[in-house]
Formats: sequence, structure tokens, C-alpha cells
Amino acid sequence: MASHRDIAARFAQEAGKLNAQLLRARSGNVLVSPFDDRDLCSYGTHFVLARIMLDEHGHRSWWLLNGDTYSVSTSGHQRLVREECGKTVLPVLIVPFSCLREARIDRDTITPIDIQDESFETVTHYAHEWDSVPEHAHYSARLLPDGRYEWHTYRHWLGASLFRAAYTVREAGEYRTRTAYFLSAFDEQETRPHYFLCELPHGAAPASVGEAFEALKPPEVKRAETDGLTCTRQGDVFAVPTTLTTRQVSRLAHKRQRGVHVLHLSHTATEVAVTDDGTTYARGILRHAPPGHGRQPEHKRQPMGDRKTWHRLVKNTVPLDERGDSRAWSRGGNVD
Repeated sequence: MASHRDIAARFAQEAGKLNAQLLRARSGNVLVSPFDDRDLCSYGTHFVLARIMLDEHGHRSWWLLNGDTYSVSTSGHQRLVREECGKTVLPVLIVPFSCLREARIDRDTITPIDIQDESFETVTHYAHEWDSVPEHAHYSARLLPDGRYEWHTYRHWLGASLFRAAYTVREAGEYRTRTAYFLSAFDEQETRPHYFLCELPHGAAPASVGEAFEALKPPEVKRAETDGLTCTRQGDVFAVPTTLTTRQVSRLAHKRQRGVHVLHLSHTATEVAVTDDGTTYARGILRHAPPGHGRQPEHKRQPMGDRKTWHRLVKNTVPLDERGDSRAWSRGGNVD
């Protein structure tokens, strides 16, 4: 009977070839999709683990792997697939398929531009009581001299990537197809790196992940950094330091408010002043305050400079959709 690895290994070596010799056995619910030989699935076709991508000549070109987390057992399947696809030496792009769906991206139109290496992290855990040690760690947990139990887990981090793809958008009641560049990456300034997928602004054509991050900076931020100023960022909000005094800000904006949302986004600032033309100034601390009952902040607090200097707030360059929402998506850490 074929094992999980047998099926994954044969798929990695054969998928996409003419008359591919794939293992059709269903062992541990790792299976080749009965509807598309280019897909390998976990526990049914609802969760695609990997898809072999072909070039314009129909030859095997690169791998598209699903970065979503589903279950402990599916994570094990994903680990096997990463290992076996990696042995083929073909490029491997890992991105959460749930984000691709939300972005309405056609997976078969994706063209990788730059793919950074994935990484792995060892996480050490402690518990004071044996009952607090999870069952999966019973075989590896060890008792320390201080009476605590210690065990380790391993965290996989997706490599950042830049790709071009077509997506569907609704305009004036009709569905149209557009093409854009997308950045799949983690916000590394968070305590726990925060995954996001975003569309880059129209006209941007970066050649690397680094250039893609630069493309997300609005002109005001780039000018300030060129002048040697340090800008603050929280999520999609940038704070650019100014030389304005409180009296000058009061003349520009007749009303100052405390703790209100800024730029029609899920962020607040300690003290905010908005001019008649919509220019927003703030000082103090940026806080993430997402709408909806029970939603927790996804970004840590960010002090703006010395907290006394007034900053001009500007949004990043991610385009807006037909509803006025940013074309950026997050899984809140729910990625493999």
C-alpha cells in the first residue's frame, strides 16, 4: 500500500508530464485530484496541497503550494509535499490559497517574479504541570531541574514572494479582468510576523521583493526618507514627521480629537487633527483598533517619534477595490 510520502514523491516527479505515472492509491487521504491530475490534495479536493504549473510549451515549470493551515495532519502532508517538490529543483511559490480566492486571482495566470527562501524556527515551550503538556509532546518533553517540563515545536515561515497575475474585478455592474503585481510577505516589525498579500499600485513593475516593499511607500514617505527623516509605520499607515507646532496645526485644523480612527482605516492615534482638505496630522501613539465585536488588534502599538512631534499620516499605495477597501488580505497568522 502506498504511503503518504510515496504518493507525494511520485506526484512531485510525474505531475504535469504527458502520460504521467501517478499513484492513484488513497493512503491517509493524500490523493491526486480526480478532476485535475496537476493537483495533489489532502482529505478531499477542497484542500489542494500543490499544483504543478506549466510553461507556454506545456512543460513543467514551477510549483504552486498552498500556505493555508487546516489541521495538524494536513500540516504534516504539507511538510512532505514541500520536501518532495523541493527535490525536483523547480521553483516553489508558497502562498495561502484562501488569500488568492479573496483577491479573485486566477491561479493559472500567476507568473513568479521573485521568490525568497522559506525559513524554519524552533520554538521552546514550558509547563509547570504534566497535564499542561500537549499530548503530541509527551514523547519529547523533558523534566528540568526546576520542576518544569520543556519541549520544542518547529514553525515554518513562508518565503516572501513577488508575482504577477490576472484577477477579476466588478466595475459598473460588469466583471472585468485586470493584471497586476502582488506581494506575498510578512510584516516583520510585529512581535509575531504578520502575513499579508497585497496588490501593488498601477504602474509598479518591481523586479524583486525589496522593490515591491518600496513600491508600497507613498511619495511623502520616500521624500522624507531621502531627507534623512525617520517615518513610523503601523500596518498600512505611515506617519511622516513635520516641523509644525501645535499652534500651527490648530490654525490648519480647527478641531483636534483624541483616540479617533484615521484615514478611514482600522487605526487610531492619541491626538488627531484633520484639515478641510482631508490632510491628517497626529501625534502620540498609533493603535490598531479593528471594527467588529471581539476582534483583537493585529499590530503592536507604534509611538510616533518622541510622541510630541506632529506627524502627517498617509496610507500606503495599495489600490482600493470597488467598495473602497484596500486590496490587501491577511490570514492573521493562520498560515503554514
